[in-house]
This record gives sequence, C-alpha cells and structure tokens, in this order.
Amino acid sequence: MLVALAVRNYVLIDHLELRFDRGFCLLSGETGAGKSILIDALSAALGGRVALDDIRHGERRAFIEATFSRPAGTPWPEALSRLLEEAGIVPAVDDELTLSRELTARGARCRLDGHQVTQAQLRQAGAALADVVSQHEHQRLLDPGYQLDVLDRYGRLGDRRRAVERAHARAAAARLGVKRHREEARERARQEDYWRFQLAELEAAGLAAPGELAWLEAERLRLVHAQGLRQACLDAYQALYAGDHGPSAYDILARCMQPLNSLSEVDDVLGAAGRELGGLQAALRDVATELRRHLDKLEADPARLAEVEQRVALLMDLTRKYGPELEQVIAHRDALARQLEAVAASDAQLAVLELEHQEAERELLAACEQLTLARREAAAQLEQAVGRELEDLEMGRARLTVSLCPHEAPPRHRATGQEDVVFEVALNPGEPPRPLARTASGGEMARVMLALTSVLADLDAVGTLVFDEVDTGISGRAAQAVAEKLAALARTHQVLCITHLPAVAAMADQHTHLEKDVTGARTCVRAAVLEGDARTRELAKLASGQPAPAALRHAEELLARASTHKAGQLTPRRRGRRGL
Repeated sequence: MLVALAVRNYVLIDHLELRFDRGFCLLSGETGAGKSILIDALSAALGGRVALDDIRHGERRAFIEATFSRPAGTPWPEALSRLLEEAGIVPAVDDELTLSRELTARGARCRLDGHQVTQAQLRQAGAALADVVSQHEHQRLLDPGYQLDVLDRYGRLGDRRRAVERAHARAAAARLGVKRHREEARERARQEDYWRFQLAELEAAGLAAPGELAWLEAERLRLVHAQGLRQACLDAYQALYAGDHGPSAYDILARCMQPLNSLSEVDDVLGAAGRELGGLQAALRDVATELRRHLDKLEADPARLAEVEQRVALLMDLTRKYGPELEQVIAHRDALARQLEAVAASDAQLAVLELEHQEAERELLAACEQLTLARREAAAQLEQAVGRELEDLEMGRARLTVSLCPHEAPPRHRATGQEDVVFEVALNPGEPPRPLARTASGGEMARVMLALTSVLADLDAVGTLVFDEVDTGISGRAAQAVAEKLAALARTHQVLCITHLPAVAAMADQHTHLEKDVTGARTCVRAAVLEGDARTRELAKLASGQPAPAALRHAEELLARASTHKAGQLTPRRRGRRGL
C-alpha cells in the first residue's frame, strides 16, 4: 500500500508531504486546487510520462517520491520480486520500497529504493504496486487494443498470449527468410551467366599461387639478359680459375703459397700466412665451381621467353580486371565458384525454408486457436462478472457483451491472436448492444470502468487502486452505489480517490483536503487531513457549496450512513466473485 508521497517543485506544488492509511483514502478540494496534479505526480513516480514544463516555474528541478509498504511476512508481488532480483536491489527497509523521479532540464532520473533504474523498470515496479484509473482511462476503454488487454488480463491468458507472440515472431522470421531467399535467388539468376563467363576465364588461366607473377617477372628478366649473364659468368670463371690469357687468381695464390709453405717450419708467421692463403684458394675454387655450374644453365631460349612474356601479359590483364593483386584475383575466382554453387543449391534451400515457414504458420495457427478458445470462455465469464458489478452500481438493466471479431484483412494471425475484442453495452432491455462510444454517457462510462476495475482488482496482486474522479457525471442513487463499491474495494485494497460527491467522500476512512494558497506572488498547494467538525463542514460544502445548517445536517447523515454501512449493518447487495 502507498504510505507516503513527497512532492517538491512539481507544477504548482512547492513542497508537499502526505501520508496515507489503509482502506479508503479521499482527496477533495475546489476545482483547480491541485488534486489531479497530485495524481499526476504519483503517476510520474510510478514510471508514467513527464514533461520539462512539469518543473515548477523558477525552479531547476522537481522531485517526487512514493513509499510503499507490505504487511510483515507478506512477499512483494511476484513481478516486483523478480524485477528486484534481476536488478540486484535489496530494499534498505525490509517491508518498505520507495519509487522516485527527479526532473531536470537534462531529463528525468528514475530510482527504485535509491538505485538508478530505467523508466521501463520503474514503470514495471509501479504497475505491480498501484493501478491508476484516471479520467483519461474512460476514453481508453473505447480502444479495442485496451479491451483486448482487459479480457486477457481477466482470463489470466498471459502465457497463451505470449505463446502466440513467440509463434508469430517465428512465423514472421520464417516468412522473411523465404522472401529474402527468393529475392537473392532472382538476383543470382540474373548474374549467373556473367559469373560463369568470369569463372571460365579465371579457371582457364590455371592460377596456382599468389606469387606466380613475381616469379615469372624474375624469369623473364633472366631470359632477356641471358647472353650478357653467360659472358659475365664465363669471364669471372676464367679470371678466377681457368684463364686462357694469363695466370688465374687460383694460380697466383698457388705461387704465393709455395715459398711460404716451404719455410713454415722455420717461421710460424709464414706458416700462418700460407694457411690463410690456402683457405682463400679453397673458397675461390668453390666460387669458380658454382659459376661453372650456373654457366651451364644459362642458355638463350627465345621460345621460353615468348612463353613467359605471354603468361605475364595474361596475369597482368587479370589483375587489371579483378586485382589489384594476383591474390585478390584468386580470391575472386573462389568466390565465383561458391556463388555458382549457391545458385545450384538455391532451389533445395528454398524448399527447406518454405517447409520451415509452413511449420511455423501451423504452430501460429494452433497457438491462436487455443488462445481464441480461452478468450471465448473468459469473455462469457467477464460478461457475467461485470454484469454483477453493474447491478451494484445501479445499472442492473445494463448488459455488457464481449465479442470476438476475427481478422478479415491479412495478416489474419497477428501477434495478439486472430481476433479483435469489442466491448458493447445495452443500457436498456430490448435494445441491441452497441459500442460504448455510441451508447454510454460520461457517468455510465465511469461506472463501466469502475465495474471492470472491481472485477480485475480481485485477480491482481496490486495493493493500491487510484481513481481520479471516477464518479464523473453521476448523482443520486448512482453516486451512493459508487460510494459503496469503492468502500467494498477498500476492504481488500487501499483505495485512493478524488471526488466532488459528498456521498463518496463520506465513505472515506481518511479525508485529505487540498487547496491553493497564494503567498506573495506565488501560488502553492496545501493539504490537511480533515477530522471531526472540519470534515463535516467539507462534506457540507461539497453538498451545497457552503456549510449552512441544512447542509451540515445532511453531511452528518451521510457520515452516519457511511459508518453504518462500513460496520456491516447494511449488507452488500451480493457476495462472492468469479474464482480462477
């Protein structure tokens, strides 16, 4: 239940702190006194929408904090407990939880028990703790999407609806997969001939390795300069080892070594020099031998030169087309081969995707049909439950019908199922049911909304119900019936309500009065809990505009009747609810 609400610098409120009791808590005050502003502030703390101009004029920030409590030993609602666990939040006070919202020019910060959270997380926590039925909810009741949500919520069809959503997502993904594959197949078919031409050209080239072009360039250079290379090799060989026109370097070293070696035993230096020259002579012989072998390989080969030049020209042409390097050319060839393989396998893949799509559509159809069956059962029970509530609210002749309207335009099976839900009402016997927008007045709409809220309140774990002028457009016996209904809800829920009706106000367990106070040049909202004579005078003002003697007596009668009713001396019109 909501135990405290603190609001600072929000619209007309400079600083307001309210505490709430169990049962029926009432907010009253003149029109424009700030009652709806307070409800809007509570909605903001619960994760609702906010705007920059909600910050009080002249202030830099606004702050709203709502504190909820639970009875000792009673767990928080399951959805809230799961959220706290996922967010890693352990409430500082075991049986209390605070939801807060801070508004600045840069945006709004959301906190759950002091921990910063997203607006979606704050809204999820707020929805588990309180249900706000504002004046706008009456219009929302006309929305087919909202009517569908009400039916599914009443029938506890969340699991079945989520199954439809999952099946719809799978079917949509499979349908998209088939569509994309067909588009890609058409594009591949348009490119197939061109790809085959390119692949044939590349395969005919017999590309082996990325380094082939560099190897061929080196070989071509050797073939072009073959004669010069032979002559250089021959001249070097003769000069080193086998000269025809004089002694070679090898012979000169041999003549140098002879006198040194002959006296090596006499002089160690000469012996060492001889050995050094011997090593040089052996190395020179090895170089000469290698030159001789290479000389034998160096032959002018015009045919091979022409072959290499032709191959180089081919590879250069391919790199210009598919390059810039031979490595990219080879990669392009391999990619073409894979693309053509995909073309060949396309039909088989399409067949598999179409089978998967058909299976997903069958699963979606089965899930939708199961949801439809459950909705039909829930619709009949909801009609009966709301009918009983309407009877309590002085609309006993009214009849609500909940119709399932299958989708005719494609797609027939959507994420919400295969039908829409339409709420219709017949307010008088003998009249056919008609849509709420064409039939119900403001007061009747308010009572239908209250009837639905009463039915749903028995199913939900939400502990606090907030009504912003749910009694709009009603008076007389209907007003008394609404008052008794709110009092009945307050037996099992905390009810926070704004009203202008004295019959409703008299039923409250706690009565808070709001009024505007002009201090200096600023308007502020003030609040006070009314008791005793102060409350009697407020009821008299609600009844006649001023606390005249007759109005005061009427107020006392209303309070006495309310006290008797709440004490159980006036029995409720019915007992019991639909069980699930």
